[in-house]
Amino acid sequence: MIRSSALVTLICSGLLCGLALGPAVAQPAPPASPASPPAKAAAGAGRQCFRPHDINGFNAPNEHTLYVRVGIHDIYRLDLMGDCGELTFRQSIGLETFPGLGWVCSPLDATVVYRETGIPERCPVTAIHKLSADEIAALPKRDRP
Repeated sequence: MIRSSALVTLICSGLLCGLALGPAVAQPAPPASPASPPAKAAAGAGRQCFRPHDINGFNAPNEHTLYVRVGIHDIYRLDLMGDCGELTFRQSIGLETFPGLGWVCSPLDATVVYRETGIPERCPVTAIHKLSADEIAALPKRDRP
């Protein structure tokens, strides 16, 4: 007979295993080569992916929106959850991704990180949108990264 404390340990161990494997199963397959993004699933055929390493500029016009320049021509709008106070005054930010993933293809793939008086602040991303050439042209110059 299994004692209740042993049963709880088994259940918790199984739960932890499920949590550890869950994100690995839910994430897209790693890219075939470092230069190519993950394969697009049929349901997400319109999505665009980028590598945080390729970001070369950013601008936060308010506490809910972050524009990032990827490469030379591409600009993405990242909508953030809640108020990310003081984000508009940051000179540097980070973009955390799941370990080993390396690509941002959906809001679940990234979290914006910056330091506020020495304490790291994290802002979950709720939406990602690659701006078209017309949307970039319509973006006020003060908001462009």
